Amino acid sequence: MRGQIAEQDLPKLKIDQSVAVYLTGVAEPFTGKVRLLGAVIDPATRLGEVRVALPSDPRLRPGAFARGEATVGEAARQILPKSAVLIDGTQAYVMVVNASDIVERRPVKVEQVGAQGIAIYEGLKGDERIVTMAAGFLREGEKVEIATNKAVAP
Repeated sequence: MRGQIAEQDLPKLKIDQSVAVYLTGVAEPFTGKVRLLGAVIDPATRLGEVRVALPSDPRLRPGAFARGEATVGEAARQILPKSAVLIDGTQAYVMVVNASDIVERRPVKVEQVGAQGIAIYEGLKGDERIVTMAAGFLREGEKVEIATNKAVAP
């Protein structure tokens, strides 16, 4: 399989590293290994080439669309639901509720988007209260009431 990878992620991959390849329309991933890392970055797209060796399988066909995932290191990152991270032009941000229950807009830097959510590598300390749903309907400076998980009497 031949694919493309972002310029900043290319140095993190190694030859013979395991890669999970998800083929469109196939539920389970195929496990492959990185066999070649391209030496050139496309100046227009800022993408490099990576080639992955995959096992023989009749479901793998030339030209099929696939997505690959590789673990390139362990880091403590905050993972937020995709619904919590908003984008304004090119700036990602989240809505934070401060100690006075006032909404603040906080710019963040996104590292990775995965099935678990979006990894944030800059902009949050880790103890903030993040609006995870419908944050786009709030405005900075608004006072909000935090819902609690109180049991409802029958």
